[in-house]
Amino acid sequence: MSPSHIAYYISSHGYGHATRAIQLCHSFLQAYDGIRITVVSQASSQIFLPLLNASDRVNLRPVTIDSAVIQPTPYSLDVNKTVQNLLDLNKDDVVKQEEDWLKSHDIDLVLVDAPYAPCTAASRAGILSMLITNFSFAEVFSYFTSMVEPDVQGLLSQAVDEAVKGYNHADIWLRLPGWLPNPGFLTAALPSSTWISDEALAISTEEAITPEFSLSRPSFRRKIIDTPLISRPATATSRIDLLKMLGIPPALQAHKILLLLLPLPEPAPQIPSDWVCVVAGSTPTMLLPDRYFIAPGDIHIPDVMKISSCVMAKLGYGTVSEVLAADVPLVYIPRRQFVEEYGLRNLVETFSGYENRAERLEIEEFEKGYWWWMVTELASREKSGEPAGLVDDGDAIRRIVVEEWETWKTLV
Repeated sequence: MSPSHIAYYISSHGYGHATRAIQLCHSFLQAYDGIRITVVSQASSQIFLPLLNASDRVNLRPVTIDSAVIQPTPYSLDVNKTVQNLLDLNKDDVVKQEEDWLKSHDIDLVLVDAPYAPCTAASRAGILSMLITNFSFAEVFSYFTSMVEPDVQGLLSQAVDEAVKGYNHADIWLRLPGWLPNPGFLTAALPSSTWISDEALAISTEEAITPEFSLSRPSFRRKIIDTPLISRPATATSRIDLLKMLGIPPALQAHKILLLLLPLPEPAPQIPSDWVCVVAGSTPTMLLPDRYFIAPGDIHIPDVMKISSCVMAKLGYGTVSEVLAADVPLVYIPRRQFVEEYGLRNLVETFSGYENRAERLEIEEFEKGYWWWMVTELASREKSGEPAGLVDDGDAIRRIVVEEWETWKTLV
């Protein structure tokens, strides 16, 4: 037995939330003929088109559920504007709006990745809610405390407290690898900047869950369940077909490929003689040197990863999960204003079979085009041990969700 109508709340910040949630939605749709899913998000509808086109049992409800995180570049944040957006969000209105909608649309399960207001709304509507994420926005916004003016710090602290209370209402946290402690489940001192030492994650938390029981159903003991890494899988498209789609001519098809998932700096650096570079996710405005190619906007990035010799990108969940699934080396540009980074760094450094295959390149070196030395060195390293560990395509997490939902339904 499965839920009949799922509401899936997906943050608009970044593609990682959307891509992993979409992958899980596909698993539900393939496994259960009668299930319906309403995606609730203010993210661009373009992101969800592959899912919406795949089934008439999915619809998108584009309403405000969280505040926008402002990124001037893929690896930097506008902290002041981001914090102001949080302070301007009328959380009470969002909660009331969603509580009313949930009650009136026969929703029997709420999945959340990873805004906090829907957790409160689901609790007030008496519906099981599950967070499926590696981090929460309580940690993210708390991290900004030392970056804002003193007169804003008090307001920010209050807003973070409200976020923690929101996550207190979630019944289950399906904890993805690369996680940071969610203070809505685990006692962890804030601000989250205290968790970082020498640019590494250094925190210990008690595993006792608080609050211990569901706020909407006191007979249900709240849970943290560790899950596999969820990622979009590559398709069966052949290497030769992918090279044609990328416009790489036959004379260059034996070359190594760097997949660049960042805007190309100007001027574009010269490429080593046995490499080509595929730029995805942005369209450069400058005249490109030889052996740079622009990926079509609709190409499936995991497919390009599987034929690449190295990937260069920011350190976000979507990229990390797909790089690990493809077992391809990663050169990453740090995002020091975003605390999620530290959990993901730990993940790429410790993922079974992937050790010593990711390296950090400083922003200044990237913007000056001084990065081919690291790409070539990293790609030339011999793999040690077994291939990288398995990554889930959504089926394992789907089974966990349904099992927990069935348990919830038996309680009074």
